[in-house]
Amino acid sequence: MSAATTNPQQEPGTGSSGTKVLMSLMAAVVVLIGISRISSIVGPVFLALVLTICVHPVKQHLMARGAPPVLAGLATILSVYAMVAALVASLWVSAIELTRLLPQFTPQIAELRSDLRGFLHDTLGIGDDQVRAIVESVDLRVLLDTAYNLLGSAMNIGSGLIFLLLLVMFMGIDATYYPTIMAVVREKRAPVVEALANFARLSRSFMVMTTIFGAIVAALNFILLLALGVPGAGLWALLSFVCGFIPFIGFWISLVPAAIMALLAGGLPTFIGVVAFYGVINSLIQSVIQPKFVSGAVNLNMTLTFLSVIFWSALLGPLGALMAVPLSLFARAVLVDSHPQSAWLKPFIGDIGESKAMLAAQRAQAKAGKAAGTAKG
Repeated sequence: MSAATTNPQQEPGTGSSGTKVLMSLMAAVVVLIGISRISSIVGPVFLALVLTICVHPVKQHLMARGAPPVLAGLATILSVYAMVAALVASLWVSAIELTRLLPQFTPQIAELRSDLRGFLHDTLGIGDDQVRAIVESVDLRVLLDTAYNLLGSAMNIGSGLIFLLLLVMFMGIDATYYPTIMAVVREKRAPVVEALANFARLSRSFMVMTTIFGAIVAALNFILLLALGVPGAGLWALLSFVCGFIPFIGFWISLVPAAIMALLAGGLPTFIGVVAFYGVINSLIQSVIQPKFVSGAVNLNMTLTFLSVIFWSALLGPLGALMAVPLSLFARAVLVDSHPQSAWLKPFIGDIGESKAMLAAQRAQAKAGKAAGTAKG
């Protein structure tokens, strides 16, 4: 007897629908694996796209003021080049500064290892073998190797940087034709054009707001570290600025090296001061205030924002962590916003405008009912 006879209540097409879902999931997995294999290409391409989107209003403003399109496009390309050059130069100087600073603290590291050995063995009663393994991990050579690897990466950034700069130049030139292209596509795929335009607007808002908050945090950190006499204050301030583009996790990445340097240079009081300041000011701005503004500006809830960092960093590496929010916005634009039939998913991923309006109406109705009951009483 056939399956259709034994289960007459099965809806037609249910099996084929399940097969389509399974095939879609398998295709998604294959695509993600492919993206991870070419992450060295995907990451710079997306970074160039976001940078081009961020400076595009400059081109529009210049053209509105009567500047020729060629000069306006050249100005936007040069502005991106200036930002990239400033960042690369800062990283280069910071890497050199780090390799110069670390050897100066050999005696402090030896003393720290001795104090750690006494605390673990005498105070906590940990065995000699475990103590030895822990203490040996606190080694200047590990820190020096990390610093030299960072410097080597900075020296080998040339080919990737040239690739990025060429992409920015080509995208900046092609951006002249984007409005016309979008106008043509809008006639046949209006939802796609609207979704991509919304992605560009939200990505620009995220980058601008994150840059502002990151600059504030970096300035406060620099003033604190300079006042406490922590070596490399500019380096740690720059690190906190860059890590500001990594929601939630970036704060901890920027805290650890600054706290270690404070402990080596000024001892426990300086270490406590840095940790306390970072814990209060940085966590307040980067983990409370900034996510609320950013999540509201880009319509991504805080859970999805956090998961985006984990997912994209695993897929694309450090650049994926830095571009996690724009990458998620692009994925949402392609997979959800471009398809009107998927609009029901938006409240689950952060677009809660309609939900807030409904909640406000329910509260107003409940308040009106309570007032009416009180008046009758």
